[in-house]
This record gives sequence, structure tokens and C-alpha cells, in this order.
Amino acid sequence: MTKIKLVVFDMDGTLLQARSCWNHIHQHFGIDNKEMLKMYMEHKINDQEFAESDIQLWEQSSDVHINEAYINSILDEIKPIDGAEDLIQSLHLKGIQTVILSGGIKYLAVKWAEKWNMKEAIANHLIDDENGNLQVVIESSGHAKGPIMDALLERLNVSKDEVAAVGDTVVDIPLFERAGLGIAVNTNDQRVIDEADYHLKEKNLRKLISIITSW
Repeated sequence: MTKIKLVVFDMDGTLLQARSCWNHIHQHFGIDNKEMLKMYMEHKINDQEFAESDIQLWEQSSDVHINEAYINSILDEIKPIDGAEDLIQSLHLKGIQTVILSGGIKYLAVKWAEKWNMKEAIANHLIDDENGNLQVVIESSGHAKGPIMDALLERLNVSKDEVAAVGDTVVDIPLFERAGLGIAVNTNDQRVIDEADYHLKEKNLRKLISIITSW
């Protein structure tokens, strides 16, 4: 009998194949945002400024109007990592709740959370304003996953020992720190691996079923 009651998943690169759903959109338009990414990682710009710079790049690179529906159609190209659905369904059968906590885009997080009957999806909104222009509403800062998880655990009345966290990048380390079981997946980043209790080396999430349910 596992003591885990909740598993908090990152989304991009953890449950879904795209390392970044934001970058997947950049690739669609044949652009990159490396300069702004560097500034963001150095805390020189915030999430709102970073996302708005992305939207501006998309608009400059597109021959058609960029709106919510168009961006969502690009996001629909992204597929799950092998075993994601089986893992989540198996956890649910054991009475374990699952949540997505992502710095990615809400449409994509909600789409898969609803498909897999997950409890909640926390991510960032890309929605049309009253004039039909794309705007961003930040709900889940990549720099602040820890406080977001704190609020989640308090809301769900779950203790650290009852939580597992699954992620693939350094921004997921705060999730590991707030979980009784931290799992690194789909990564060779030693910083992430060192902070995890378990490192899944295979790209098959089914392998995590026994790890989580026997913890």
C-alpha cells in the first residue's frame, strides 16, 4: 500500500513529447527566442514580458492573424510521451489523484487533463481579448512553481509525504523539494537528477507505475 495520495506532473517534456509547447509554436513559425529566454532565465524580464515577446514574434512571422484558435491548432500537434495515459490511469485505479502544474499553455494542459480525467491543470492562458487579439494571462510562473505547489497542497489538504512530483528541468526542482518522492524523467541534466529520489532513464512512463504505487 502506497502512502502517495497525489502526483504533481510537469507537462512539457514530462507528459508530452514537446520539450516546450512555447518552443513548438516558435518552430511552427521558424523563429527562436533565445535572447529573450536568456533574459528570462537571468530574471531580467518577468513571465508576462517573456510571453508577450513571444506573441510579438509570432505576429511578425505570420502571414495570417494570430489568435487563440490558430495557436491551439498548432498545440494540437503535440503528442503524449509513451505510457503517459497508462501511468495516469493506473494511479487513478489506486485512488491517487493527479495534477498538471506547468509553465506551459493552459489550453494544452486542460486538454490532456480532461482526456485523462486528472483533477486539475495549472498553466498559463493564451486567450483572445475583446478585439480578437491574442493576450497572455500568467497563472503559473516558471520561476515560482514552489509557491504554486504550496498553495495546491494546502488546498487539497495533502502533506509532503503523501505527494510525488514528476519533472524534467531545473524549474521542477521546487516541486521535488515539496514532495516525498521526486522523479526526474526525460532528462540528462545532472542538476535535476541529483535533486530527484528516482531517475527514469527510459522514455516509457509505464515504468513509474510500480515505483509510485509501492513507495
